[in-house]
Amino acid sequence: MVKQEANIRFTPCVNEREPMSMDPAEVSLLKSLSHRPLQENHLVFYHFIPSYLKKDPNQFSIGLTMFECNRIPADWTHACNQMDEIWVPSMFNYHTFIHSGVQPQKLKVMPLGVDTNTYRPGASPLNINGKRSFSFLILSSSGWDARKGYDVLLQAFAEEFGEEEDVCLIIKIRASSQEEIRQQQERVTQFVSRIAGRKRDSIIFLSSTDDWSEEKIAQLYNSVNCYVLPTRGEGWNMTVMEAMATGLPVITTNWSAHLDFINHTNGYLIDVKGYQKLNAWNTELLWAEPNKDHLRSLMRHVYMNQNEAENKGQLARETLLNSYKWSISAGRMMDRFREILS
Repeated sequence: MVKQEANIRFTPCVNEREPMSMDPAEVSLLKSLSHRPLQENHLVFYHFIPSYLKKDPNQFSIGLTMFECNRIPADWTHACNQMDEIWVPSMFNYHTFIHSGVQPQKLKVMPLGVDTNTYRPGASPLNINGKRSFSFLILSSSGWDARKGYDVLLQAFAEEFGEEEDVCLIIKIRASSQEEIRQQQERVTQFVSRIAGRKRDSIIFLSSTDDWSEEKIAQLYNSVNCYVLPTRGEGWNMTVMEAMATGLPVITTNWSAHLDFINHTNGYLIDVKGYQKLNAWNTELLWAEPNKDHLRSLMRHVYMNQNEAENKGQLARETLLNSYKWSISAGRMMDRFREILS
């Protein structure tokens, strides 16, 4: 946690039906912050989707938000323009929000950060049954999300690597129930069987109903050789940041917010072969379609050139240490708060 000596009151925007499991110390801290008295001259700060932003008529009001498509939903534009400032983490969203009608003078780019002490090389690796000498990883804190490109990755891996090769793909996602875990596993098995004609033991599926601690996630990163995320769009991309901080080489799509901190020098970028609609009822919202064949070649390249990939992983960590530690991000935000209040 980064302490900047700010006096904060915490108020949830909505009451979650299924609250995220949190460390008891964090729960206690948030409860204590919910009763803090506020100074007469204070800022109102939202970190949520624009649908819930509400300008305080008496106080300077800021909204921190993001989106993963080429523009934002139409009803978000008015909500953003009612605020005094809108903070977005990336240049990608700076441009997509302006393209959607958000007033440029209201926008500030405020990059998020990563805990480079937790996510670092050297944490004890996990014991993963069936793991081979070289392993790729994809990770998501949510369930089977089309945005993350699981389908593209499974097809690329199953087509590129034979079962006899000493390489595996580890998929770590979350589920809300044991039945959902069973359904996720069945989906993976059926999808791969259609491609490869058989079940693939080299594809290792990890799903759980509990939230892993950051320390355990850091151990997972330290258990693999390369992180892969053929995402269709990101508003920021914390897992790529965490993997880079751990010193892993990263393969991800050459589009959206993470291009602020990953490039061809410190990572591997998948070509985009086109753009597709987010859904059938909103034809203006588009995200990228990563090129499956290029992903195949990048995964093979990393597997065959492990020293080069390790060097890129070291450069990736240096990028985050130099510019994206939480202390740097929090300090940038505090500087802006002080400017406003002065």
